[in-house]
Amino acid sequence: MFRGNSLYCKSQSVVRVIVVVSVLLALFSYALFPLPALAQGESERVKGAEDRYEDVIDITADEVSYDRKSRLATAKGNVAILFKSFRITGDFAEYDEGGAVVSIRGGARFEDTREGSVFVADKIVFLLDTEEMEAEGGVSLRYKGGEVLASGDKLTYFSEDKRAIIEGDASVEIAGKVFQASVITVFLDEERVVAEGGTRTVIPRDE
Repeated sequence: MFRGNSLYCKSQSVVRVIVVVSVLLALFSYALFPLPALAQGESERVKGAEDRYEDVIDITADEVSYDRKSRLATAKGNVAILFKSFRITGDFAEYDEGGAVVSIRGGARFEDTREGSVFVADKIVFLLDTEEMEAEGGVSLRYKGGEVLASGDKLTYFSEDKRAIIEGDASVEIAGKVFQASVITVFLDEERVVAEGGTRTVIPRDE
């Protein structure tokens, strides 16, 4: 009986030691490696913050006014508008909150900082929801740091398929090849050109 009780007591001690060690290991692991649910929650909060930032229109200028009834904001002098990866600058701008449209004129410049593309014109109208753009007057385009160069009187840009339509004394240069026409459609990512009306093409011979 005595030996049996001693063995039982010894077994209890071993169990207590194992339980204590297990609890300590669990606490140590939790301190070093947070629960996936907590990490996921943190990730979702960060993503949520980014999503909210995507919806922000940041306007700076010498003078800004806002009409709540018409939901129209106007900006004058050294205007800079930030939205997602886009930066739009010029002398005068209007932001139609209801239609989600930005119109800017006077040395208007539209930059996509993510792609490194720049549009310059007398006037630029940008649709925020579809990310489509129309530029008029002395238009020039420098796509991805110069992979495609274009100029003309009017340019319409469709973000979905990276397509630009240049009208009026249109000119496009891709890899040293120059295309001139009344209307030129450029599929920018494909570096493909369709020229129409009084076309002229200069293609240098490979050296």
